[in-house]
Amino acid sequence: MSLKKFNVFIVLISLTIMTLLYLYIAQLIESNIDTQVKNSVRSASIELRQQLRNSFGMLQQRFSRYENTSLNKLKFVKEQLSYDANTTDLTYLADVINTNVYDGHYEIFIINKDKIITQSTVENKLGFDYKDFPEYSNELDQVRFEGNAFKVSAPTFDENTLEIVQYYIRKGEGDEWVMIGFALPFGEYVNYKADDLTSVSPSLQNLDLFILTNDNIQYINKEPQTNVTVSRLLQNKKRFVSMMMSDLELEHTAQNSDTEIIAANFSEHTTTLTHNDEKRESVVYALAASSFENISDDFMLIAKMQFDHEHFLGEYEELKNLLYLFITLIYIFMVLGFTLMYKSVIQKISAIERQMHTDDPIAVNGYLFSEFSYFIERYNNFLLRWKGEVLRLNEITMQDELTKCANRRFFNKKITEQIDLYQRYGQEFSMIMFDIDDFKHINDKYGHNEGDHVLRALADDVRKQLRISDVLCRIGGEEFAIILPETNRESAIFVAEKIREVIAHQIYIDHETITISLGAESYMEEYDFNSFYTTVDNFLYKSKHSGKNCVHSSISIGS
Repeated sequence: MSLKKFNVFIVLISLTIMTLLYLYIAQLIESNIDTQVKNSVRSASIELRQQLRNSFGMLQQRFSRYENTSLNKLKFVKEQLSYDANTTDLTYLADVINTNVYDGHYEIFIINKDKIITQSTVENKLGFDYKDFPEYSNELDQVRFEGNAFKVSAPTFDENTLEIVQYYIRKGEGDEWVMIGFALPFGEYVNYKADDLTSVSPSLQNLDLFILTNDNIQYINKEPQTNVTVSRLLQNKKRFVSMMMSDLELEHTAQNSDTEIIAANFSEHTTTLTHNDEKRESVVYALAASSFENISDDFMLIAKMQFDHEHFLGEYEELKNLLYLFITLIYIFMVLGFTLMYKSVIQKISAIERQMHTDDPIAVNGYLFSEFSYFIERYNNFLLRWKGEVLRLNEITMQDELTKCANRRFFNKKITEQIDLYQRYGQEFSMIMFDIDDFKHINDKYGHNEGDHVLRALADDVRKQLRISDVLCRIGGEEFAIILPETNRESAIFVAEKIREVIAHQIYIDHETITISLGAESYMEEYDFNSFYTTVDNFLYKSKHSGKNCVHSSISIGS
């Protein structure tokens, strides 16, 4: 094969590889952007969910605050109605029990033996039939037959007034029931409008809230509803249940109702994300609040959030275009490089090859032979010498000459690497710092040669107690540090105690007992390099000031 044909072959292969690499990188960029968008959606939904939890928590606190007050008011209402329920003015009675109630109001209801509301301070409740709602009907029967003094219902959303109501029930005269409801304005405590949350997440297209209680699902409307009938409530419940079962991809079972299946799903998975790549949107179902303290008081506040991907894509599109431009420029430069190489090198070599078929002397122009060969030879010799010098300098700059341990420079580098592994992958690590007790006394009494002997021998003994992956560093005169990758606090304390005991039983100088004081700790999220180093160093000095020859950490240990 001629040099020209070989060059054409290399060019075609290179361009093919570059094209495939271009397509792969393009796909990788698209995939990475898609992942980043979904992660952004998840982060936004978590923040919105937390805001809803905080807001609804205030509402729950209000209900808890008024619980005992509500029971006393229920007792008062029953006593008033026991004289003559038919002639008692419920409106006046409601005004009486609403005295000194500033952040909500009470409503009064009388339920007859057929479980129908016959008298009420709320017009739209008149005629409400509890038999259409088995879970509430059963609560009434429990109050009647089990002798319960009251029954606390789950929070209920009133579609007419946009209020959240907690009901308290007591047996009345004969087969009747007396009920009061403490109502709080939902909008004042829970920010449920999507427009109000755009400052948190401008990508939020829509936000719907639902309350799941017992065997019922209520949609929290943004506008008051009129002509709310039992039939309509049942139709809405069926529609919402069907929507959630479909969105969450849940299957019907014979053993449990659909609402029980939905409740069980949110008990197990508080957040569920579904992504529609065609519509470029994501739907997040999140459990914003719940209560399981009382069977009759169970509820779940469920948020359905719809996010628009286009909002997140804007910040990535520019980066994607820059990367595409960069790859295209590399592609162009490669083509130009092959062209330049052909003209400046291959054509010259071809000219030399043509001259070899003639009897004329070969004229060598440029650097292709003697100068180029000489340059390569000199460069290789220089490179070998340079590599040898780099290895030697690394040993000098990263190793303590006396003890052959790693020095402070290597210690800083290794700790930085371990912190990076912790932040990226959650890889746990610990550090032990120790200091030779009364080392100045040894130097003063026996001289620095004996002091150096103690440092070398002690470092060798400590090194024998460590794993291959552990790193022993000399970071000061008689101060050492041990980096323990993939080691928790308890294991680090165990290693420190083992080292302390080994050193205490070694004889380095006759008639002298050498001991060390140690500090141990594991790296945690709240630390950075300086705070972690300071924390372990403080534990070391705590050991120094606690009698020496001991180990201190953030948990209590023995000496």
